[in-house]
Amino acid sequence: MTDRIKGLFKDSVVYGFGGVAAKSLGFFLLPVYTRIFSPADYGIIELLVVTGGGLAAVLVLGMDSAQSFFFFKEKKAGIDAQAGVVTAILQWRLLWGTVVVAGALLVSPILNTRMFDGKLDSVFFLVVFLGILMSQLAGQSAEVFRLLYRPWTYLGLTLGRTVLVAAFILLLILGCGAGVFGYFAGGLAASFLMAGVGWWIARSYLDFSRLHREKWPRFLKFSLPLVPRGLILFLMATTDRWCIAHFLAPEALGLYAVAAKFSMLMTLVVVTFRQALWPIALDALQSADGPDFLRTTARFYLGLGSAGIVVLTAFSPFLVRLLTPAEYHQAYPVIGILAWQPLFYGFSLIAAAGMWKVEKTGWSAFTMAFTAVLNVVLNILLIPRLGINGAALATAVSFLIWNLADLAVSEHFWPVRYPAGVLSLVLLIGVGAVGAILTLHQSMRSGWWVALVTLGAVSCLSLLSFEKRYLGQILKKISP
Repeated sequence: MTDRIKGLFKDSVVYGFGGVAAKSLGFFLLPVYTRIFSPADYGIIELLVVTGGGLAAVLVLGMDSAQSFFFFKEKKAGIDAQAGVVTAILQWRLLWGTVVVAGALLVSPILNTRMFDGKLDSVFFLVVFLGILMSQLAGQSAEVFRLLYRPWTYLGLTLGRTVLVAAFILLLILGCGAGVFGYFAGGLAASFLMAGVGWWIARSYLDFSRLHREKWPRFLKFSLPLVPRGLILFLMATTDRWCIAHFLAPEALGLYAVAAKFSMLMTLVVVTFRQALWPIALDALQSADGPDFLRTTARFYLGLGSAGIVVLTAFSPFLVRLLTPAEYHQAYPVIGILAWQPLFYGFSLIAAAGMWKVEKTGWSAFTMAFTAVLNVVLNILLIPRLGINGAALATAVSFLIWNLADLAVSEHFWPVRYPAGVLSLVLLIGVGAVGAILTLHQSMRSGWWVALVTLGAVSCLSLLSFEKRYLGQILKKISP
């Protein structure tokens, strides 16, 4: 188990380095984008991104999880068997993706009328939909190297795509005056190019000598129960956007979108963690020390993640003023609230471990359906009263309840016996500190008070993140 913990930390550092580089590029382009696009323009971009996200959930059909699961299942059979898995899924994505994109284009006039008052040209939707498909094809090629424990190749492909996306977007917007259209056209061009590069590098895991359709029923049997989960997860993650667009002005959605860009710093940590954890966790599920590994991982992830949110909340007013013009400055209170959503999303991988262990993944759809309905209700209740802050709060609470429901079901199937008392204390300290810091910011009593609350909360959360055995080892190494 110790080797797995070391491997998790090692891969997290590697993924973290590349992830920081990739995400920080988009983050530091925020001053450019916010000076090019008005809050209303950002609202249009956000709605198009949300629309593309819905299409992505239909395109995936759980095949990303199927590739991970069966890639390891065929490990003993050798590279040819693993190549059959990868190729079969790529062939399925090409055929299914063509059908889905064509169907989406047929209904795009309805979307244009309902969501954008008919203001957008049909080519907008074509570029958005093709960009989503190309992004998934590029992502699958990179995913092969993560499953092979080759993080540097994986990061080279993902970071390369991020750089190209930014370069093409800036070229189209600043050089050609393409505006909102250029934002999505640049993403399509970069994803198309990097999909070709990625699959050329991963060509040893491709076998297009035939159509591997005999594997599709097996993969679909595994992945289709995950489809409702993916669609419901999409609704959970985007209900706040739909409700803001319905209840508030387009400018409010633009402010919320910018705040989400800052909370993306938390998403960076979560994505890094999930990328490092996923292959190690799949291996741990088949081992006797799996529960011990999950208990340890849950503790340090939630503790250190909560500490990160506290720090992000403390610096949120400064970051917003530094990187955006004045019309976006009121977005800062949303950042600290919305950052809990990606943290809870990352924890869902741990919370659902029992369902993965016994291959009862269909249960996750039921837990998510319940919390998705709750999410809609909370957004409807809170947004008219609290504005965009209410949307962030509704989303964070919904994701927390989803984790609690998954934990209850997973413990029934495969008891891990997580340290409930410690995890509850971590959440209590983290949420309390965020609330206190936001109150201090809004009352203009910043400075030393914010620093004291932040330092105290981060110190407590850091100590709670590790069991005594690991904390003792750490203290021995850093003490004289």
